[in-house]
This record gives sequence, structure tokens and C-alpha cells, in this order.
Amino acid sequence: MSPPVRRLAQPHDAPDDKKGATHPTSVPTMLDVALAAGVSTATVSRVLNGSGVVSDAMRDRGMAATNELGFQLNSIAQGLRKGHSNTVALLVGDIEQTHFSAMTKQVQGYLESIGLDLLLFNVGHSSARLEHFLRRVVSMRLRGVIVALSDKLSDTVIDMLVKLPEHGVVVVAIGQNLSEHKIASVVQSEREATIASIRYLIEHGRKRIAYLGKSKGSAVGTERYEGYKEALSAAGMYDPALVWDVSYRYSAGREAIERAYQKGLALDAVQTGSDERAVGAMAALHDSNVHIPDDVAIIGFGDIERGAYVRPALTTVSNHPADVGVHVSQLFNSTLSAKASLLVIQRSLVRRESA
Repeated sequence: MSPPVRRLAQPHDAPDDKKGATHPTSVPTMLDVALAAGVSTATVSRVLNGSGVVSDAMRDRGMAATNELGFQLNSIAQGLRKGHSNTVALLVGDIEQTHFSAMTKQVQGYLESIGLDLLLFNVGHSSARLEHFLRRVVSMRLRGVIVALSDKLSDTVIDMLVKLPEHGVVVVAIGQNLSEHKIASVVQSEREATIASIRYLIEHGRKRIAYLGKSKGSAVGTERYEGYKEALSAAGMYDPALVWDVSYRYSAGREAIERAYQKGLALDAVQTGSDERAVGAMAALHDSNVHIPDDVAIIGFGDIERGAYVRPALTTVSNHPADVGVHVSQLFNSTLSAKASLLVIQRSLVRRESA
């Protein structure tokens, strides 16, 4: 049985000088725990950190005092004593985009499972904001930086990322392959998945296949577009007039289809670079009395939850945020020598009613 814990006198234990007056309870410190347990602060530290040799009796006394006083270790202070915090920054391109929010939820959960906290920073497609943040990473004592950006990165940004490990900061890329710069990268098969999607449309007799969402400023968007172009070029069916560079929003999909019909363009299928664009395009087709998929088939990208509940249900390309979270946490849990790696998660076609 653990010996009784000596309770320390606190300022509020003194008689009140006014009836009914209250005093705030002070936050217990490691010294308080040591005094209550009758051991040294070094022993308390070894007990709480699970380090060094401590007798069972000392451990029991330390834990009993800790529980009695409600003491908790300051994880931030612990990290700073080691030269860095336990915080990892996740830099996302646009938090309003559904795939970024889904990925953030998974990454946060898996990092927490290995004792790391997440700091979310929305870059908002601004290179100036990105560079400003990266300049502060070392002074913020961050454990690591996860770059989850679809936008193409400048040489300046890549140079800043490459130098961070020199200061003990782990750098991981999500979505873009930066392994050639010795940055561990977790990507999904953008180009290959789009090739498979376009071949599926061709096999089902579609000949005028538009691409909605080239996104020339996006590294990820460019990969998807290149897959579209490769598949159609191989079949002798590529037509640049059917390629539309639009933003990521629902409204962009709708407006692109409206402009196509105003120009009199003929099409019998649409491959989009995101489900949001696909849903917007479906609204425009419906309003133009175009039947999906009989007249025009449509395939999205990213498998957002809403896609399964629109009518007709949206055929799309899969997304794997949980797998991304698992692999990112494994990188932070592995040795530094294993970090200049590339891991590719395979996307697949999710067949529903729209194609």
C-alpha cells in the first residue's frame, strides 16, 4: 500500500479575512509533488518520464502525490528543453477545399496517437504567406512541418524546406513528390488514376470528353490533366478546345458548362479535377435539360461525401485521407535516415450512376 501523501499548505488554506472571500487555487508544480511525496524533484521527473532507475516504493509515492495534487507535465516545456516542441505545423493550400479538411482531421488524429500536437496554417494560395511562415519555423521550435499544398512551389520555398532539417525540423510533403529534394513525400496516383478514368469513358463509347479544371498553377492539378491528355492523345481524341482552366469551386463547374453550351461545343462526357467542380457541372447540365449519363457522362475526383447523395450519384476517383494520416505518422515515428522516401497511394474509380 502506498504511504499517505502529505498535503501541502496552500495560500487559500489560511483563514479568510472576510467572510465568504475566496482565493484562487495555485497550480501544483513538480516541487510540490516532490515535497508531498518526500522525494527529490529528480526522482519525480524520472517517475513521470519513465526514465532512469526508480524503486517501486519511490514510484508509488511519486505517482500517489501526482494524482493527489492533480499535477500534469507541461509538454511544451518538455519539448523546448529538448530544443523543439512537440508541435507539427500542417500547411494547407485552401482549408475550404473538402479534401484538405478531410486530410487534416486524419493527420491530426494519427499525430496525436504518437504524442504530437498539430498547428494548422491555411496558406490560402499565397506564396508570400508561405514564405513568411517558413521563416519563423526555427524560432517557433517546431518538431516538424507538413507541406500539403497543391500549388507549384517556387525555388525559394523548396530551398527553405530543404534547409529546415539542418535545424532538427522534420519535413514531409503531402500531395507533391519532393523526394528528389530529399523530402519524404506521401502522394496519391493522380496521373494514373485519371488515365484509367478516361479509358473507362472511351471504352463506354464516349468520344467528346471535356476536362474541367486544368489548374495550370497547381502541381496536383497538372498531374491529373496530364493523365487526361495522355489517355486521349493515345486514342487520337485529344481536343484542346475541350480543356477548361477553372477554379476549384462548385460555381466554377457550373459556369464552365454554361460557357461551353453558349459556344456551341459538343460533348458527351466530362472529367473534372474535383468533385466540387463535378457537382457544379451537373447542376448546369440539369438546368440545360441534358440527361446524365445518357447524354453526358460525368466523373469527379476526390470522392467527397456529397457525391454519393446527389442524383444521379457521382462517379468519381477515390481519395484516401486515412492512409495519408497513417503514413505521415509513421514518418514522424521513424528514424531520420528513412525520411527521404516516396510513398504512392493508389486511387481507383468509384463507379456510380453518373458514368
